Amino acid sequence: MISKGSEFHLTRYLIGPLAVAIVLFSLAYGTEFDFALASTLYQMQGNSWLLQHHWLTETLLHRHVRTFNEVLLVSLLSYWLWRRYVRKDRSYKQRALGILLLSLLLSFISVALLKRLLPMECPWDLQQFGGHSAFWGLFSTRPVGLVATQCFPAGHASIGFAWLSLFYYWREVKPQQAWLGLTIGAMAGLLLGLVQQLRGAHFISHDIATAAICWLIATLLHYQFRTKTASLQHIPCETLCPSFSTMESSDV
Repeated sequence: MISKGSEFHLTRYLIGPLAVAIVLFSLAYGTEFDFALASTLYQMQGNSWLLQHHWLTETLLHRHVRTFNEVLLVSLLSYWLWRRYVRKDRSYKQRALGILLLSLLLSFISVALLKRLLPMECPWDLQQFGGHSAFWGLFSTRPVGLVATQCFPAGHASIGFAWLSLFYYWREVKPQQAWLGLTIGAMAGLLLGLVQQLRGAHFISHDIATAAICWLIATLLHYQFRTKTASLQHIPCETLCPSFSTMESSDV
């Protein structure tokens, strides 16, 4: 049985943010703001993508950040496995950490799969930005034999936006830090998204889509976690998760 508190949680933290993301995506993609912003960045670099192979954007903020994220993810997973199977930890906090890990993994995997299923050109591929391809929209029928590209959604930005799930994890274990988790994920995603835009790898709408995907996964997993835990214990979510209920009342 889903409690009233959980229904409010799903409505407030899923429908609202996704509606905003849809509007922002529609504005960026539908009004060609994508191209206006990309053109500005392209012209700022002397009508070229000077930062495409720059050590700061390609080596440090792309390759090294990706490696750092992989190390962090493996370390976190190893810690969870050690607590789960060596320490036999079955605590609520341990389960919440498992949901955080699952959210991160599903976010990365989902974005990677969508990149393969939704062929779309990067700015640096396009003729108006020094490339050799014409632009084919996300919903356009592509010519037979056209080489598929993997530029949508934004993979590198997902390294940051996937960590939006820290918001839900900390709501359960350290409520006072929940908004810090949201800030970390949002700022990391925006920074890494901007890096790739400066390199000509993505339009801003790609980053918006990635943020929406990561938030959707994190929210649905957290919702399922709380309602399932409550049903197993046969008590309301507000009683099982007092930290969450406390924050809900303080947010009003």
